[in-house]
Amino acid sequence: MKPPAGIYHIVGRGQTLYRIAKTYNVDIQEIIRVNKITDPTQIGVGRQLFIPGVKAPLPVEAYRPISQEAVEKLVGPKYRSSCWRYITLHHSATLEGNAECFDKNHRSRRMGGFFYHFVIGNGTFSGDGEIEVGWRWRKQQEVNRPSDIQICLVGNFNKETVSSVQLDALVKLISVLRKQYGIPLRKIRKHKDIADKFTECPGNNFPFYKFLTELKKN
Repeated sequence: MKPPAGIYHIVGRGQTLYRIAKTYNVDIQEIIRVNKITDPTQIGVGRQLFIPGVKAPLPVEAYRPISQEAVEKLVGPKYRSSCWRYITLHHSATLEGNAECFDKNHRSRRMGGFFYHFVIGNGTFSGDGEIEVGWRWRKQQEVNRPSDIQICLVGNFNKETVSSVQLDALVKLISVLRKQYGIPLRKIRKHKDIADKFTECPGNNFPFYKFLTELKKN
């Protein structure tokens, strides 16, 4: 029986499954399936991944942390008509995903489409630390609490830890938002800290105090 066409890619430092799939233009779910990957965030350096339908190895660019200037551009200028006073942190409670995935899920649940203002990827269906801006932010629309900016990190932080790249992107994003809208540290909170919210979100492994320490440096 003839073996399936494809090549083996050796994972390099700073390479994520998302970047590998994008470089080879192969569906990420197909790579996950043929390599029997159970956790897309844990593909260690040196691992061989079979890339189906590809004729030759390609160089995969390693992730580079997003700059403060790039974050400022994503957030955009201050909206003078808006009065944001809180920031609430969430996790997706999934091992993978991106804004598009969550938008489909939220629409199926009749939540009016993508529920958050921002989402920060974990290297599965978007880049590790990649910030995606939701339509609610572009339209300056509140979600379910007044004056509250909703930020979601992809991952289940009851089962895994926040990547250093995600945390860096989160610190930079919130630094920009705090500067624009004068949001004090005491009004940055975990979803589970809100009264009457019976949830573990953003997970027991979310490094909230480490995050606040890094935020104070900016």
